[in-house]
Amino acid sequence: MNPKKVIFALLAITCLSFISVIFINNGASFNKYAPKLLRFEGDGYGIHKPIWGDKMFTKEEALYIHRHYYWNRYYGNNFKEQTVAEVFIDHLINAGEGRDKRNIKAFEKIIGAEENGVISLDDVELANSFMKAEDIVNPYVDYRLRYYRTRKDAKKNKGWFKRAKSFYIEKKPELQEAEEENVIEDYIVLPKAK
Repeated sequence: MNPKKVIFALLAITCLSFISVIFINNGASFNKYAPKLLRFEGDGYGIHKPIWGDKMFTKEEALYIHRHYYWNRYYGNNFKEQTVAEVFIDHLINAGEGRDKRNIKAFEKIIGAEENGVISLDDVELANSFMKAEDIVNPYVDYRLRYYRTRKDAKKNKGWFKRAKSFYIEKKPELQEAEEENVIEDYIVLPKAK
């Protein structure tokens, strides 16, 4: 074995590993989301047969569909925060875009984007500008819960609610206490004085 080739190969592997840690792991990733998705989807891997055809899909086929037609389509890898990408794209996988793309428009409203029902890279950048992921995630979870309550099958599909709630981000106790100081009733939160 040529020692120069071995050293070069080790150096190349080290550099590639370093680059992948720096650039790839800093944003959202379908690979990080996939186990959570599969846990909620169960037997059919979440593939809606009227849309995708009446056949049994393998796990690999299902993951390809979820990655290609949902995660990539809605720029999942471009989100800075994994939790933001997951809460949004998971709802589109679970419930679709909604009539008049209302599930996308709700996300756009939360991030302050134009509510046109089309997620763009500018929308993703706007979401990435938020300092705290919970400022997007928790309101979108609240939206998802309201959306599910309007579905005729809501009572028999309790898993929808459990799935949505799994994305909540708990506030740090000190932030929660500060918010509670501004609460008059259970449903009224006053803005903080400057």
